[in-house]
Amino acid sequence: MKLFYSNNSPYARKIRILIDEKKVPVTLEKVVLADKNCTIHEYNPLAKVPILVINDISIFDSPVIAEYVDYKSGPLYLIPSDFDKKILVKRWEALADGLCDASVAIMLEKRRPISQQNTDVFEKQMRKIKLSLQRLNEEIEDKEYYLEGTFSYADIAVGCALGYVKLRYPEIDFKNEYLNLYHLHEELMKRQSFQATAPEPYL
Repeated sequence: MKLFYSNNSPYARKIRILIDEKKVPVTLEKVVLADKNCTIHEYNPLAKVPILVINDISIFDSPVIAEYVDYKSGPLYLIPSDFDKKILVKRWEALADGLCDASVAIMLEKRRPISQQNTDVFEKQMRKIKLSLQRLNEEIEDKEYYLEGTFSYADIAVGCALGYVKLRYPEIDFKNEYLNLYHLHEELMKRQSFQATAPEPYL
């Protein structure tokens, strides 16, 4: 198996962490999506990462890859087989991905010439970020991990989203505004898988 990823993609980081946690033998190949010679579209017509290639089949996007990797690698499962628990995990992943989507939308808008930037985009997307952080902060409460206090893919997804938000918007004061998430992120960063895949500033 081969996983295509880009360095600071929070979506790809989720899969890299899952692979690390479950000790799955995978070849990692970093790509630069902005490179005009990047041929990633040959594996995914949407030209987005992550992509998991197994023989002649490519799997995308991150929620689908996560299901495949977790199921195929066997116990201990980080996405529960129990339906109700699985929905809770996938729900947190959806919030995490939406948080990343909003963060990326602001970043892309900032890349436009100042005269063409739309302040409504900034306000709308930042509102999504703050409301999502507030909801996640309330739901984690004072638990070490989200799902019954046990480490799961929900924590991986949200941990990657928090890492990306902290990278792009260091002005957000997690310790004072979202203390429960601050503690969750601190706990996750003790894990080797999170340390090895930490976002690199300005990339």
